[in-house]
Amino acid sequence: MRLTGFALAVIGLLMPSFAARRAIGASAQQTGLYTSFPYCQCTKTPSAYRLSPTVTSTGAGTYCFTLSAKVPAGCTHKCCKADLKKIEFNVNDACDVFSPSLKATINGVRTKVAPAINKAQNGPVGSTTLVLTQLGLGLGNDGAQVCITLGLNKNGKGCTTLEELCVPPAGMPAGVCTAALFDSQNDCCPLSQANVPSPPPPSPPPPDQCVEVSDVIVADITAQAESVGATIVSDFALVSCQGQQIKVCGEFFSNEEGALLQGFVSEQVAIWRDLITMGSCPAYLTGYTVVAAVGGDGTDVNNLPVTCLAAASSTACARETVDFPKCQCVTQPFSTPFAAKPVVTTMDGPTKGTTAYCFETMLVTPNNPGSKCGKTDMLLKAEFYADDAKRRKITNIGVKPAGGAMKWQAPSWGAVGEFTVKATPLNWSKAQADGGMLCLVLTNDTTLNDFCMGNTENTCWINLFDSTKNCCPLYTSSL
Repeated sequence: MRLTGFALAVIGLLMPSFAARRAIGASAQQTGLYTSFPYCQCTKTPSAYRLSPTVTSTGAGTYCFTLSAKVPAGCTHKCCKADLKKIEFNVNDACDVFSPSLKATINGVRTKVAPAINKAQNGPVGSTTLVLTQLGLGLGNDGAQVCITLGLNKNGKGCTTLEELCVPPAGMPAGVCTAALFDSQNDCCPLSQANVPSPPPPSPPPPDQCVEVSDVIVADITAQAESVGATIVSDFALVSCQGQQIKVCGEFFSNEEGALLQGFVSEQVAIWRDLITMGSCPAYLTGYTVVAAVGGDGTDVNNLPVTCLAAASSTACARETVDFPKCQCVTQPFSTPFAAKPVVTTMDGPTKGTTAYCFETMLVTPNNPGSKCGKTDMLLKAEFYADDAKRRKITNIGVKPAGGAMKWQAPSWGAVGEFTVKATPLNWSKAQADGGMLCLVLTNDTTLNDFCMGNTENTCWINLFDSTKNCCPLYTSSL
């Protein structure tokens, strides 16, 4: 008899925006012998090593990864005893520029060899890796901080964001990075994935969402158990909804009977994951990895105890890349004290047949408070990425500073082809922006999804400009 649990979680990763830079040209011809990263023959599992999905930004272009060095229980494979000599990241060919500024440290001590961007000799044409080597790490280095400091070359060339730098795994959005961790013999190469979220973190699942999600899971498992003749002795039910995790547990009569559902849960786990992501990762999940896992009852969704059933499916919710705004300014989220909350709310519009879609502004601690953008103290205006063809579908823009009254004003559009509708002027102080509200008023024959540009459903892009117009952090908000 074995307890089987289901856990669904939103795993948070600390936020940076990965400014990457560096390059070494590789003149040798690429053979194409291996078509997938890490472009060589090596053992990916089992292993004692992985990188935490949490990347920490310490400022000035420095990003730190936490090493996990833990031997799996009962593992006697040579890769569970190996050292860790180098880490390779799968990166875009466009990042291979001449002589960028790069350095790496381990627990604050500079590595013997500087990071390098190389062509993968046995990969397909264009395959490129960022390499940190001669690290000298081992099983005694659990928790080590491996940090990379990235900068442009003298000509200002290279990749400046995680979305630009990394080649995402198949089916995952831009911004998801894959790393291979090699031993000294290049025999072992466990893979890790990491991407960068944008705080604030999503709120805990509301009780009604927990109930809705768990009801679907319980119904699915119960129906399939009946179909294959597996006896459930303790009904599957929602047992916890806290933090960023929903947990459903139950018990089968035996391991053998529970195992009859293996094929079913292997396929169904992705559907259960999408109960949270809704298939397109709304803005409030940006930077987080949503994991659905089936296993024994545990707290770590990435490492559930072994039981009669095992399955997992994850989605890394990185922001898509959009051609917006149509001007040159600093778009990095949290570059100024002003931000937009990731959730859109609705209310009746000021006239019959309209709906107001509202975005709340808030104050945040800038990534670099001492920078020109970080010192900003006024919110000049906001701009939304919107469909030019829907100009007649927006009737008003609502503007409400914190503590003030809502004012409905006429929308202002950029030139045709800029796909920009503006809430201007605002000229809000920090106090007015902390809880301020901006609303797009659309006719009821037009949805937010119709009006806003981009590929993520029911999601809008919004820039918040400072008084110089040089700082314009870009945010997404979703219904």
